[in-house]
Amino acid sequence: METNKKYLVLSAVTAVAVVGLSIGALSFAQTSVPVSCSPASSSVNVNQVDVLTATGGNGTYSWSGPNLNITNSAGNQFAVSYPTANTYPITVSSAGLSAQCNVAVVGTVVTGTLYCSPATQNVTLGQTATFSATGGNGSYTWSAPDLSISNPTGSGFSANYASPGLKTLTVTSAGATATCATNVLPGSVVIPPTPSTPGLPNTGGGYGQQ
Repeated sequence: METNKKYLVLSAVTAVAVVGLSIGALSFAQTSVPVSCSPASSSVNVNQVDVLTATGGNGTYSWSGPNLNITNSAGNQFAVSYPTANTYPITVSSAGLSAQCNVAVVGTVVTGTLYCSPATQNVTLGQTATFSATGGNGSYTWSAPDLSISNPTGSGFSANYASPGLKTLTVTSAGATATCATNVLPGSVVIPPTPSTPGLPNTGGGYGQQ
């Protein structure tokens, strides 16, 4: 009888363990969200930027592609530009899953086509990003969702960003628009300490003195 009781207890424990494993597997399956890349297909001119967006996975992404000048290989948004006409597959991966976007780069440039350059660039937080516009009718207006713009016109534009990440900037001319993308890399701004010499009189010529 004692042996039967031990067997029943062991069977109950085994059953609970199996149920637990089944629930755990079900929960894992429910949290595996498919990865998507959008737009799935797009078309841009040579040396112009295309910004791709990823969703799903675990929220951490890695981007890759052929002949790619990588400016921001992580994050849910990715900026690409190519100097040669072709169709380029861009892959984004997350949590062992992946998705693909296809970027068609058109090589025929019509005279007067509006360009923002460089199409993509890297700066460290606190550094200045510089852009220029060509084409259009020679009159330009710049705009960005995360900038306080003090000089919105002219063929040249410079910007300082207050936070890291992928930033986009749009220039408009004669009804056409072009976009530049800047990957702002994390960095720290070092503030120099105020020098002091204990025990000496203030002569009025020190750092920060008038």
